[in-house]
Amino acid sequence: MVGVAGADFQQELLFAFGGGDPQITIAVLDGPVDRTHDCFRGARLAPLDTAAGARCADGHATAQGTHIASLIFGQPCSSVEGVAPLCRGLSVPIFGDDRPDCSQADLAQAIVMALDHGAHVIHISGGLFEGRRQPTAELSAAVAQCNDHNALIVAGAGRDGCASLLRRCGATNLLPVGAIDRHGRLIGGGDASLHEIGIAVPGARLIGAAREGGISERRGANYSAALIAGIAGLLLGAQTATGQAPDPAAAIEAILGSATPRLAARTDECQRAWIGRANVEAAAARLTGVIYDSAANSPFGLWHLAQTNPQSSVHAAFRPRA
Repeated sequence: MVGVAGADFQQELLFAFGGGDPQITIAVLDGPVDRTHDCFRGARLAPLDTAAGARCADGHATAQGTHIASLIFGQPCSSVEGVAPLCRGLSVPIFGDDRPDCSQADLAQAIVMALDHGAHVIHISGGLFEGRRQPTAELSAAVAQCNDHNALIVAGAGRDGCASLLRRCGATNLLPVGAIDRHGRLIGGGDASLHEIGIAVPGARLIGAAREGGISERRGANYSAALIAGIAGLLLGAQTATGQAPDPAAAIEAILGSATPRLAARTDECQRAWIGRANVEAAAARLTGVIYDSAANSPFGLWHLAQTNPQSSVHAAFRPRA
């Protein structure tokens, strides 16, 4: 597999599907988000009150949550442009500045809160989770509710990820995401579920929002997962654009089915990767049965419907950034 830099992968994803559909909601379960950053000006990003959010004072958790959210919801022509700027967003803090961990009870409450506010996609960052080996009844019930709502969980599958925990809870629409560097090496280890049901994504030097209006580069599974959560939202929006109901379960199948085979160093590492625009285009074709043409003249590079036979055309090209 040819190496891809994280920043190049991030750039290729911009402007796909016109930036998303406001009817699709993506929830970010991480630290609080500093919504005063210029990249969120005009974003449909609503904060939800949680106990972890109340404990934050613009520290490490806020810095991480802000960076994660900007990768998805950063507005066009701002200092940080996200992959799904027009989708509706929810910020549901599960990590606080005063403690590095999240209890299963707090995670369960955050999942239910996101579902109650209409989340189609739930991004859950890795971190320290109490009682990770045995899921509680409360967390299992929250995951069951997620299954009932057909919501998609995109989990950062680094060494401290919770994907295996959620899998033991019975999550059916679960996509663990790991990060790889430009040489294809896994960054920061991987959750046990990553090689079985997940994908690896370029995750080094991803550019996002920092505190006090700044910009920073970060690396790791949490940030790669944010990009995929944004793309999942775009794919669901593509379904609505073709008159279909958004189907997160089908989106996961399309994402996995369009992955690039990866020659990992060990057999217990993830063998599937997303490395560029061809993966997005292939997933969209699988999901909607439609090929998208990026040549349409749109300020955000809106892809328009080109034809209904995906096998009679090569991949459409992305509109380059201005």
